[in-house]
Amino acid sequence: MPQYLLQTGNTPALTFYEASAVVGEQVERLGTQAVQFAADSDESARTLFGLLGAAVRVIKIERDWQKYTTSKLGAILVELLTEQVKDNKLQFAIANWGQQADDEISLSELKKALLKKNIKVRFIEGARQGLSAAVLLHQPVTELVVWQNEGQTLIGRTLGVQDIDYWTTKDRGKPYADRKKGMLPPKIARAMVNLALGTSTRPVVYDPFCGTGTILLEALERGCLVVGSDADGKAAQGTKDNLRWFADLADLPTDFKVFTSQAAHVTPAQVGQPISAIVTEPFLGKPQTSTEKLAGSFKGLEKLYLGAFKQWRALLQDQALVVMIFPRVELADGRLFELSDFVDKLQPYGYTRRVDFGQIRYFRPQAQIQRDIIVFEFKK
Repeated sequence: MPQYLLQTGNTPALTFYEASAVVGEQVERLGTQAVQFAADSDESARTLFGLLGAAVRVIKIERDWQKYTTSKLGAILVELLTEQVKDNKLQFAIANWGQQADDEISLSELKKALLKKNIKVRFIEGARQGLSAAVLLHQPVTELVVWQNEGQTLIGRTLGVQDIDYWTTKDRGKPYADRKKGMLPPKIARAMVNLALGTSTRPVVYDPFCGTGTILLEALERGCLVVGSDADGKAAQGTKDNLRWFADLADLPTDFKVFTSQAAHVTPAQVGQPISAIVTEPFLGKPQTSTEKLAGSFKGLEKLYLGAFKQWRALLQDQALVVMIFPRVELADGRLFELSDFVDKLQPYGYTRRVDFGQIRYFRPQAQIQRDIIVFEFKK
């Protein structure tokens, strides 16, 4: 069966766990650079990649790990590039991963070899890790990936990259926005939804801290029935507006439900049906909380979250999953504020961790708050 790579994003662990949920247990982590998986065809690989949020590009492995002389490597690259020629024309790029030395691949020799085949050649220069999505989406370029590690080389061909224009539309085109509530990137939201869904179909996904609806938009696009609530009535209404906008944009169903409620007081009657999964980024505390107030802030969050987890027991189906972000603050003096001790207290209420603290952690540069994505399984 053909083998493929997913290039990881800024949080490699999230790429791996998301791919494992969607593709299956056969996914293999290859350091922090990529994960490997099998698919029936290039089309199937592209389809799987299109479901993901945390992978940057999908690559078909054309030649698996082995040792090459410099001349042999050049000959194989020429062979692979020749296969992609259309109308005797070729635009190409070479991405160099791992320990590849700059002088091991001679572009001038590649061009000469291709010209001898009467192929009109244009080399597109880009970053060492590969061309930008903007170039690959808008130009007909064949990109080969040459990945060298410990004397062995893998050669792949890029099949697709994230559609950054579409992700930007989902992020910035929504009619309702609130920087205090809508900071979760859509790609992270998609990955979290995928952690909850796996390969299931038509589940009911609930976000009890829906904010601007970022998670619900991604769940709606994945074919879920979506339910959301927020303590802020303006946010609940804004989420409805955003869902209607996105359903029209992407030609999706409009059978969603959003209402105003505190997360710890939501009732089954409000939700209307058993929930397959809760996916949420809750209130994480006030931005840039002073050092002196951090301990009190985390105690307040613990109280809020405990009330919510207790109440959610009445909403969740047996074996439902909860995918939730927890805040973490590590100060320069070594002091650490997190909620791992609190999470340990949830097991008596039926919540068992599938993904623990530190396994999926993401944060923006210079941000005070880091985020741990935790996955629980609920059993009645």
